[in-house]
Amino acid sequence: MKSLSMKKLFAMLMVLVMVLDCFAGCGGGSAEETGGEETGDMSLQKVLDSGKLHVAVSPDYAPYEYLDLITGEIKGSDIEFSKYIAEQLGVEVVFEQMNFESRLAAGTTGSVDLVITCMGYSPERAESMELSEQYNIFSNMKNTVLTTAEKAPTLNVGEDFAGLKIAAQNGSTMYDRAVNELPGAEVQAVSSIADGIMMLQDGKVDGVAMALNVAEEFCGNYDGLGIAEFRFVAEKNGNVVGAPKGDAEIIAKVNEIIAEATEADLFVQWFEEASADAEKQGL
Repeated sequence: MKSLSMKKLFAMLMVLVMVLDCFAGCGGGSAEETGGEETGDMSLQKVLDSGKLHVAVSPDYAPYEYLDLITGEIKGSDIEFSKYIAEQLGVEVVFEQMNFESRLAAGTTGSVDLVITCMGYSPERAESMELSEQYNIFSNMKNTVLTTAEKAPTLNVGEDFAGLKIAAQNGSTMYDRAVNELPGAEVQAVSSIADGIMMLQDGKVDGVAMALNVAEEFCGNYDGLGIAEFRFVAEKNGNVVGAPKGDAEIIAKVNEIIAEATEADLFVQWFEEASADAEKQGL
């Protein structure tokens, strides 16, 4: 009986060896042998193969990105930039609309190829995403607080905001700057700039932190608003394009396209055209 058990054990071990050997050598070979890719940055090739460039946008920040009030079309200088990138790659752009916070999450999880929505540079974003070189530097990207015409002249330095409620888009660099540079202010996170503007008009907040040129657009289209004299400290000028961490190949291509667009003054053209259209629509 003991001898039979040993034979069975030996047979079982032989079968196991054969199975393991099959997994190791009979399963189709290595990535090189099968033509597949097990590792490596294939972000650009994936876009080229699919023929589509998926871009996360948050169209509530005219003139960079906004919805046409009549047609519902997504417009803005960043939208034109996105279309230009797709054109240079020879693919179709697909805009994935989402709020600001979801857009940042999409850029880290890989559910989109690129994030192009007036996104400023921050060290934290550089750790979680691949970031491009800066673009739109021509606008100097000064940041301020949109408030009421009555309060605007009294808000010159950060300390002047003590006791005031200031709205800032959740997950944005403006939210972090408001928290750090407006001591004593109660900074409230909002999902969109539009929500912040409504709260300001309803008297629920005293101001909304945003880019200066965007604040100028709102002031030109809404009565009773003003721009604080205060300016946030700008760590870096311009905007950046984001991609999932490790997707350096597509960002390298984006950097080439940024250089070409800058040389041709396309960012200035896109911004001026979008500003004129947004102003005409009262955005």
